[in-house]
Amino acid sequence: MNSSMSPKRIALWFLICSVAVSAILGIIIVLAGTFSDLQIRIILTTLTISAASICALASGALWEKRRERFLSSSGAILAALAAVLVIAGIWTEAENSEFWKFAVSVSLLAVATAHACLLALARLAPRFAWTRVAASVAVYFLAGLFIYIIYFTPKGDTGVRIIGATSIIVAALTILTPIFHRLSRGDLDIVDGPVATKHQGLPATITCPRCGVAQVNSSDEIQCGNCGCRFKVTILDDSSPAS
Repeated sequence: MNSSMSPKRIALWFLICSVAVSAILGIIIVLAGTFSDLQIRIILTTLTISAASICALASGALWEKRRERFLSSSGAILAALAAVLVIAGIWTEAENSEFWKFAVSVSLLAVATAHACLLALARLAPRFAWTRVAASVAVYFLAGLFIYIIYFTPKGDTGVRIIGATSIIVAALTILTPIFHRLSRGDLDIVDGPVATKHQGLPATITCPRCGVAQVNSSDEIQCGNCGCRFKVTILDDSSPAS
């Protein structure tokens, strides 16, 4: 069992705290009727933390699925780095354009990676696997286009048109991915059938040893959705046939 908090839960608590702080400060500012530089910086900081936490949540969700560890860890690192850069710029009143170009570029990559992590959560049948690859490529291509515009001033409206077309592709593939995820259930059930029947003697649910909340049973590692406790059920003597 592992008592440490998962990356997803850490990001979730950061998001909850930042939203709460933003709401409290917003109410204070509205009631006071004044906007000081300090208050604006604090609000911008909490909003930045909220945005970074949302990106980290997507990465943490993929990390907990134990899939695409490089992608999920990269997403968390980029989200943290983007938050640090933006917050540093807010509090130091950075006026260097190159600094803000770099900060915005890292932020765009963090958002693109969070998007890719959400796409990777879908379980797709082989006939639909191309969707995730195409969507991920389109997402990073779109982020690259924005970064290019940040550093180089495009001539004409060709760049804007390419961004518009790429955005439509990203939106379409993002919408199709969960649909294909649903349509893939039949194919995946056939593939997972022999594995599932191997452990059919296990009960459907099991009680978390820490908090006592019922969890879906599995022969693999189980993580409690209530307290985050991780544990694994091991059958020491499986000689008796399942009834």
